[in-house]
Amino acid sequence: RLLGENHPDVAEIFSFLGETYNKMQNYDDALVYLVQAMDIEEKTLPPNSINLAATYDTIGAIYMILNQYDVALIFYEKVLQIRQVALPADHPQIAAIYGSLGSLFEYKGDYAKALNYQEKSLEVARKTRSATHTIVANAQESIRRLKAKIKQ
Repeated sequence: RLLGENHPDVAEIFSFLGETYNKMQNYDDALVYLVQAMDIEEKTLPPNSINLAATYDTIGAIYMILNQYDVALIFYEKVLQIRQVALPADHPQIAAIYGSLGSLFEYKGDYAKALNYQEKSLEVARKTRSATHTIVANAQESIRRLKAKIKQ
């Protein structure tokens, strides 16, 4: 009560609680706290805040785990929009969200769109990461897998 219910520190506490429940694979409770954090962040942070993007990203990832791809897509699109404005075009977090979008579309069965996002992820990742970095390797493997699926 001392800080007020919309104080950024309260959002940070909710976010930490949400992350903790997420790591414990307690996704329902994770979403409760992350949505509370998001509500405060949307009121108190600039619209292109990297912290807000991180919250959206975690919420999107949880919806991916829950196989709610259309809901995850809403959050991932917000992440991409913020990161494209707030970060350099070759930032690793942009590569990461492209990879997440690629995975989402692969799960939805839209292999062409998934391939497009994985290729974007690889293109960005190669600018800032070594050839052996996890994000580069993951994108390359996803591209190989998607090309095989498209050929079928």
